[in-house]
Amino acid sequence: MRPLLSTGSVTRNPDFTDHRRIPEHIPPVELEAVIYPNWDESVVEALRGLPFVSAHADKRIGATLSGDEPDLGRFARDCRIASELGAELVVLHLWELPDGDRHLDRNLERLPALADIAEEHGVTLTVETIPCTVGTPLGNVLRACEREPRCRVTLDTEFLAVHGQLDRAHELGDLIAHVHVKDYDPAVWGTQPRRYLLPAEGTLDLDGFFERLPYDGTLTLEMSAVGPNGEIDTDRLEAASAWLHRLDP
Repeated sequence: MRPLLSTGSVTRNPDFTDHRRIPEHIPPVELEAVIYPNWDESVVEALRGLPFVSAHADKRIGATLSGDEPDLGRFARDCRIASELGAELVVLHLWELPDGDRHLDRNLERLPALADIAEEHGVTLTVETIPCTVGTPLGNVLRACEREPRCRVTLDTEFLAVHGQLDRAHELGDLIAHVHVKDYDPAVWGTQPRRYLLPAEGTLDLDGFFERLPYDGTLTLEMSAVGPNGEIDTDRLEAASAWLHRLDP
């Protein structure tokens, strides 16, 4: 697989979203850009030249898609940022709290317009297997791909494990376009502040998961090396970098 590191490793919403933290702290690996609500196209010049391969759209967009005023403009701006940074795909939370997936039919109605926007900017739209309120991650993303054939899937190992669906992820076959990797421990899940477990810190057999998966594309390690006051935990960042290099020696 082609391993990437999330820029969320050195940034965090809402207090530490300054894009200048990325070139200051990020190790020399390929990247997924986490796009925050307060970002606009002005970040591109400062980040241009960094090896971006994927991007994660503002997570709040999904919360608007079940209502009367879907924020398609925010998604268009995120796709412009992603495209100008050189990203090939954009990860979207198709549903999000407070509604979650309670009104998924409404969210699905927005998918063709979202796919049009992504296509216009030359990026692939992928829907992530995030936690659900009433449905399941795999069931929801299958419905998304049936509703909009241009849509593809980003698997999230932790969130699939929360729903007991990690061992079924391979069933998506060629709908899989990207993977987010975090380990999972039920004793840690849901605790605050949010913990992002590195591989081997939780209970998942990630090596076995990768072996079963009919996929050999991009994979992003999602982790945080940001301390409570914004300081960078260099040891944790080095551990993340070492795991990525193990995949791509």
